[in-house]
Amino acid sequence: MDRSDWLWKAFLPPTEAAEAGRDHAAINVSGPRAADISALDRFPATLVFIGGLDGLQDWQRRYYDWLKSSRKEAYLVEYPNMSHGFYLFPEVRESRELISQVMEFVHKQCKVARRDGGDSVGNTN
Repeated sequence: MDRSDWLWKAFLPPTEAAEAGRDHAAINVSGPRAADISALDRFPATLVFIGGLDGLQDWQRRYYDWLKSSRKEAYLVEYPNMSHGFYLFPEVRESRELISQVMEFVHKQCKVARRDGGDSVGNTN
């Protein structure tokens, strides 16, 4: 968490970093300062991956739960034995699996958009 905190502080203007901490809307998009996205009709379907050994998995799960509670189409895929950023290593079997899942998801969403006349980014169940 120390490394993540440092990165977030480096990302934000100093006054905003000190004031909002981890709950700045740019860092914690689903946190207490989150925008209300429930009325957005064209919010894209979202695929969320969580590594079971990822130190940020609770944040990722909260993001997924926030999408669902905002009535957005969201899918959760968990890799229980993977750490943060495991998909960056192509020699890891799960990395290739994740990339295949992303490709399949994108192709499916493109078909949905074409079926809906090309003006729909995704469904909003």
